[in-house]
Amino acid sequence: MVRVLHSELQSNIGGIEAFLLNLTKTINKTNLQFDFLMRGDNSYLENTLKDYGANIYKVPSGMLNYYKFVKNILIKNNYDFVHVHKNSAANIVLPLMVKKYTNAKLIVHSHNTSPSGGSKVAIILHKINKNKLMRLSDYRFACSDTAAAWMFGHDYKDEQVKIIKNGIILKDYVYNPEMRNKVRTDLRLTNKFVIGHVGAFREQKNHKFLLKLFSQLNIPNAELVLVGEGPLKEEMKRYAKELGIQDKVLFLGSRNDVNNLLQAFDVFAMPSLWEGLAIAAIEAQTSGLPTLVSTNSQLMKKLLINYIFYHYKFKYGLKK
Repeated sequence: MVRVLHSELQSNIGGIEAFLLNLTKTINKTNLQFDFLMRGDNSYLENTLKDYGANIYKVPSGMLNYYKFVKNILIKNNYDFVHVHKNSAANIVLPLMVKKYTNAKLIVHSHNTSPSGGSKVAIILHKINKNKLMRLSDYRFACSDTAAAWMFGHDYKDEQVKIIKNGIILKDYVYNPEMRNKVRTDLRLTNKFVIGHVGAFREQKNHKFLLKLFSQLNIPNAELVLVGEGPLKEEMKRYAKELGIQDKVLFLGSRNDVNNLLQAFDVFAMPSLWEGLAIAAIEAQTSGLPTLVSTNSQLMKKLLINYIFYHYKFKYGLKK
């Protein structure tokens, strides 16, 4: 039996969590055991992974407590591989522990193109540590060429990094008109034009821009549906109220039925400031949704207006 420890899950189901859920559901578990380090609680995530035979280890807060706890897990379980899922090289404590306390092969997997927090300190630490992380790792994965260059340097060689594109379970996202009607009825979105977005409330996802743009679009019966949790959620609720659109924006929080919610949308907007390879966008496209993706605010605005005009035969202007 090959034993693999994945690190680490967060309580909010983001891209890494979705990737690992899909991977766990589809692997051949006859000779492969997955375990996970996790911060926080998410009963759906934990129970689903446990149903597939995984062990979940909740890491404590505080660096000293974390170090002692993870050291014990590494030594006790004698893993063959430790698969570290990273947005940056700012924190390389676990890779160093793997090399110090185990004989496991270390896999470093790049999932993004900037630190999740985006702080100056994180960026500096990333620059300091990424060459060391390159040397520590036995295998290097990335979800895209850009994510590989971010984590391992622009001069990495193709044979040094394996590009593993994020995948989803296709059958879960097949368009279903009955499900669309049900979700729209449940959420009181019948006869609404629905702009949807799925993403954690962090700087990366650019929610403030999306709310501002929505406030400027004069679209009759429009609703903006935001799915996700995160530290900026309450701030974005206040901003929606400041813009006077609080009655036209649904904050649905973290959901386990994103595949069904996507059926209710008319268009999916993702104005992220940076991405590795956004699973939410892949899910939206698989559901048959027109998916607008851009880091350019003016381009995103034009895309959205043009989509509405050309596909719905109504020309909606901007508020002055």
